[in-house]
Amino acid sequence: MTLNNMSRLDNSMMRALTIPRLYGLILVSVLMISCATRPSQEMQFHGPDFQVEIERYQNMLDSNLTYLERNGARFGIDKVDQNQMLDRAAKADLIMVWASVLDYMAHLEMIRYTHNDFFTNRRAGVHFESLINYYWAFLVQSSRAVHFIHIIDRNEALQTILDEGHPEYSLDANTYTQFKSHFLHVKQAAEFGALQIIYRDRRPDINPYYSRIAMLEGYNTSLGIDYGVRMSVRHARKVIENQSFSLWFPVQKEFAEWIGHVRVFREGENLISEQNIEEIQAGLLPGDILFQRREWYMTNAGIPGYWTHAAFYVGDSLERVEYFDSDSVRAWVRTEGVASGSFEELLEKTFPEAYGDNMLPNDSLGNQTVLEAIGKGVVLQTLTTSLSCDGLGVVRPRLSKADKAESIFNAFQYFGRSYDFNFDFLTDSSLVCSELIYKSLEPGNNFSGVGFITTEVAGRVMTPANIMVKQFDQEHDSINLDFVLFYDGNEFEKVSIRRDEVAFRDSWRRLGFYQSLPSDKLLMSED
Repeated sequence: MTLNNMSRLDNSMMRALTIPRLYGLILVSVLMISCATRPSQEMQFHGPDFQVEIERYQNMLDSNLTYLERNGARFGIDKVDQNQMLDRAAKADLIMVWASVLDYMAHLEMIRYTHNDFFTNRRAGVHFESLINYYWAFLVQSSRAVHFIHIIDRNEALQTILDEGHPEYSLDANTYTQFKSHFLHVKQAAEFGALQIIYRDRRPDINPYYSRIAMLEGYNTSLGIDYGVRMSVRHARKVIENQSFSLWFPVQKEFAEWIGHVRVFREGENLISEQNIEEIQAGLLPGDILFQRREWYMTNAGIPGYWTHAAFYVGDSLERVEYFDSDSVRAWVRTEGVASGSFEELLEKTFPEAYGDNMLPNDSLGNQTVLEAIGKGVVLQTLTTSLSCDGLGVVRPRLSKADKAESIFNAFQYFGRSYDFNFDFLTDSSLVCSELIYKSLEPGNNFSGVGFITTEVAGRVMTPANIMVKQFDQEHDSINLDFVLFYDGNEFEKVSIRRDEVAFRDSWRRLGFYQSLPSDKLLMSED
């Protein structure tokens, strides 16, 4: 049975899945990443729409499964009972798919955990909306997990690969065996049968979820996920209540112990406070790089690593006039055709629209001093808007003032371009957040710049924000970057704490799934 017969992908996803290698997977993942969904000034915070989120993760899982199915020969799954070796690139792609599948499954588990109290009390009965969220997330989890297992088990070599430890994704050895044991256990089938009974007993006559739930129930049944016995509603309730709910996800070793003390989806609140922003602003200079982290955003799903967004602090006119008051800057500006040597005149003359936005005050938030690539494109935002986050690391290019001025000039040229949902560093017509940093500081003729490395992730050449921080750590003595500051979000104390350079250099090794455990529980290996 192919995935195309079991699920419906929207048109944009189906187009993406026709492209070779993992383009479809990357496209779908990038559609959801934090860079693309960064808050803008007019965006309002709302509680999560769980049905929308569940459907997103369903589509993401489907894109992963479809990618595997459509590349059956490459992964040795075009036939059953094979033991085909994989080349290095195919193995890397497989592990990337595996990490993504686990990430999406973990987010669905969080939704289930949030709604596992759909039994309100004995008299009131069932809270139907919570039941739907729980049941729908369960159906997507179980069906896609079993389908994934069916695919992987066609080639014995794949099981061995997935059961290896993969420290780059913080996955221990035997993770696949644990995954498989959980989703093929009789308890999973029993829970499916019980939920089905309760849902059918409690669903209203007008049920907007009917078709989606029916399709997923059929999908589960077709895969053999069926308890196979009749139950009374009372017995079904007992089955659910007796289930010892615990997070199975292998990485979340201590998560279940304290999750009840954490508000899972922290709505409209950031650990970076207004006081923090005042302190941060006082320490910034034009040309600084801002690495950002936002917790409890479902959009973090599928992004390996702790740092998920990067932005460029360009300052405002007053800051730049003071900072770039330098003979070397004036000399460079004259080579660009501005006889006065004024850097501000060069920016205004060359990029009038961007310069106008940069100088535009936004109520009490100040000028728009941060250039960044988000879902609406490459935009200028106020520092307060950009720093609506929980963790922040700032590094400063170790460059002459003339080179820093040139890096800002380079960045301004990308203003107004669209967001790169293809995640393709080879094109300039659209950009992703870290690509803006990479290209603004890319070394060139008479420009020292910062030589950020690129890495191949599932067939795409890119430099994620977390890799930039990793490079800063591992090439600290040679890379043209200096540490400025690090505010480390602490979920337990609900604050962002200022920490030192050593802590920042370690931060790239943290897990990207849920950054709420103490830091010493979260460090990846050095590899």
